Amino acid sequence: LAIEYIKDNIPAIVEAFYPGELGGDAVADVLFGKVNPSGRLPITVYPADYIKRSYFDMSLRDNGGCTYLHYSGDALWQFGDGLSYTTFTYEWESGSLGERTPSIASTVAVRLEDTPLQYTVVVKNTGDMAGGDSVLGFLKSVHQSDAPIRELFDFGRVVLQPGESATVHLTVGPQELSLTDHRGVQSIRGGEVEYEVQVGSLHAKFYVHGPDVELFNLERITARYTERMRSQ
Repeated sequence: LAIEYIKDNIPAIVEAFYPGELGGDAVADVLFGKVNPSGRLPITVYPADYIKRSYFDMSLRDNGGCTYLHYSGDALWQFGDGLSYTTFTYEWESGSLGERTPSIASTVAVRLEDTPLQYTVVVKNTGDMAGGDSVLGFLKSVHQSDAPIRELFDFGRVVLQPGESATVHLTVGPQELSLTDHRGVQSIRGGEVEYEVQVGSLHAKFYVHGPDVELFNLERITARYTERMRSQ
């Protein structure tokens, strides 16, 4: 989908995808202001020159990459983009993790499902119309070359009246900190790894230090399964 002319010359686009038999009514409600749109793009919309990449190239990282995780070019619209008839502001909750830069051991990071890193955002409707907002939390590993450019780690949704505020809690767990290599080994990488959290225009950092911690090993599981099958 390459619509550069429309992007440059049309103020807004209503993308309904496959809306079903009541799609016409739904689009009309948005166009006439009966419903305030609040959707987020679940895809990346690439520019026209993206087709120079071979259709048979299934590599996520090579030749400019693909999907929002690895695409390094300038997308027409990013994964998670969306408009509303109202406006929202984000702030870290006072005293919350977003205002600090913690450093945690990799061995502790494995247990984050029990005591997760939680980022709390205060969302306020600063416009004149009630509306919903999906708050997206993205995570980036700053110095790991094989890590995604950014990755959605959590999200929350609020519906607010004009002037109303609400808090959204976004949680980082061990799965979000791990990477899987070509052998199928999923691990939290050791060393001193810097992570950046992005929620709208908000940014925060934290560090994970210590040895590699393995979460899953496909080779080992396959070997055990093969040995078991041979012994039967």
